Amino acid sequence: MTAFALLKSDTSLFFLAPTCATLSPATSASSFASTSMKSLRLRLFLTHLAISAAIIGSCVAFIVFAWYPPPFAQLEGISSILLLMAGVDVGAGPLCTLVAASPKKSRAHLARDLAVIGSVQLLALGYAVYTTCIARPAFVVYSVGEFEVEHANELTSEELAKATTPAFASAPLLGPVFVEARFPDDPKEAMRIVNSAVFGGPDIKDMPRSFQPWPYPGTDAREKAKPISQLPEHGALREAVVPLLRSRGVGEADAVVLPITGKIDRGTVVLRKSDLAVLGIIPYLAP
Repeated sequence: MTAFALLKSDTSLFFLAPTCATLSPATSASSFASTSMKSLRLRLFLTHLAISAAIIGSCVAFIVFAWYPPPFAQLEGISSILLLMAGVDVGAGPLCTLVAASPKKSRAHLARDLAVIGSVQLLALGYAVYTTCIARPAFVVYSVGEFEVEHANELTSEELAKATTPAFASAPLLGPVFVEARFPDDPKEAMRIVNSAVFGGPDIKDMPRSFQPWPYPGTDAREKAKPISQLPEHGALREAVVPLLRSRGVGEADAVVLPITGKIDRGTVVLRKSDLAVLGIIPYLAP
C-alpha cells in the first residue's frame, strides 16, 4: 500500500499530517533556543571557572610559599582555611555565573550581572589575602629553650620603633626570620617583662628591641637542645629527622632539636650543633 493510499484510507492520519508538519518548525526553534541557552551558560561558566582557578591558585601559591613556607601553614592552622577559601571562591563565582547567564538578557544587563559577581568574588578574595598577610609569621623567636612564632599583627608600631637593629624595625614580607630574644641585663627590667607575660601583657617575643640575629654568640641553645641520640630509635620523630639529616649531609652526632610553637600546632626545629644553622622544621610528631 502506498503512503498516499494509507493517508487517504485513515481520516485521522489525514488530519494529523498537516498538524505535525505545522508544529515541526516551532519545535525545532524551541530546541535550538534551549541548546543556545545551555551553550552560552556553559561557555561563560567554564571561562569564569578557568579565570577564578588561575587567580586564586596564584594567590594561594604565593601565600603558602612566600608568607607561610612549609610547614608554617600547618603550624599556623591555615591549611584548612586556604582550602575553604579556594573552594568557595573557585566554586561560588562560576556557579553564580551559570545561574545568571541567559540569552534572554540584553548584553548590558548580562555584563552588569557578571561585573557584580566578579566584584563580590574579588572583594572576598582580597579580604582573605589581607587577613593572611597581617597574621603571617614574621619572626621565629628563640627564648628560654624553645622557638615561638611571632606574627606581624602582634608587633606594635611602638615596639618596632624601639628596635635597635634596622632589620628588626619592620615585619619581614617574605617568610619568617629566625632571631633570639635576649632579656635585658637589668634584673628589674627582666622581671617586669616576665610579669607582663604572666599576666597576659607583651612577652619578650613581642619586643624587637630584644632581638638578636640567629644564632647569637652567647646563646644557650646548645645546652637546651636535645641530641638526636636521645630520641626514641624507632619513634616517628627520629624516623623523620634521619632522612632530613641525610639530605643535608649532616651526621646524627652533629644535630640537635628544639621545640617550636605556632598558633595552632607545635613542631621540631632541627639544628646543626656546630653552628646552630637551621636544617629544617618538622611538624608535630610523637617522639
